[in-house]
Amino acid sequence: MSKRKSLPRRVGLWLQDKYFARWGSYRVVEDEDLPDEATPGKLYLVGEDGRYWIAAMRCPCGCGNLLEMNLLADSEPVWLLRVVADVPTLHPSVWRKDGCRAHFLLRNGRIIWC
Repeated sequence: MSKRKSLPRRVGLWLQDKYFARWGSYRVVEDEDLPDEATPGKLYLVGEDGRYWIAAMRCPCGCGNLLEMNLLADSEPVWLLRVVADVPTLHPSVWRKDGCRAHFLLRNGRIIWC
């Protein structure tokens, strides 16, 4: 993909991320593998038979990186997941230490910036 074609795509993805992060509500998608391209507004739960080991989503800052949060209690860091009617809540906050350095909470399907 040339740089000329990728710039409009990146701008479009950035706008999608900003829209969902500010006004949209995240919903849960269950799968056995990580997605090739994550959709804004979706929290992907990776696992089998209702047991999940990773929650993944596109970074809501607009950088487009795929964020993976560990849900297994025997390794750290670990996040706790609550899902009510396909609306997710993660605890604690997600804080990227490198890259875009985004820091946010996902509460009741909404992004709350820290």
